[in-house]
Amino acid sequence: MKGMYPCGAAMVPKDRQAFDPEAARERMGVGRKEFARFFDYIWHEVRERRSRLDEAWRAGDWKAVALHAHTVKSSAAAIGAEGLRRTAEAVERAATAEDAAALDEALCAFHAARDLLARLVGMAF
Repeated sequence: MKGMYPCGAAMVPKDRQAFDPEAARERMGVGRKEFARFFDYIWHEVRERRSRLDEAWRAGDWKAVALHAHTVKSSAAAIGAEGLRRTAEAVERAATAEDAAALDEALCAFHAARDLLARLVGMAF
């Protein structure tokens, strides 16, 4: 059913701009139960990559930041997390360009999108 979280709770329209699991589920052609399992797997991957991305940023490893952002971008797209996908793309772009100012700004937006998604799905990071 459109406008529902993986757990079945209703979404408000503005949340679908950041997270639209039903659109992702329909694209994948899977049922709710299968999507919920896939979502859990991807969520774990996003959490792990986010930690690695933050570590790479602290170490000044531009290539690793770009790699982890790219993986988060793909994973977020797969589960319908458009807000997180867009911000991960901005992080990847800034890291690839080695633009420190753009990366700092992109990381702030990335963490905000990640926190919003965590609140929307009721899962902690």
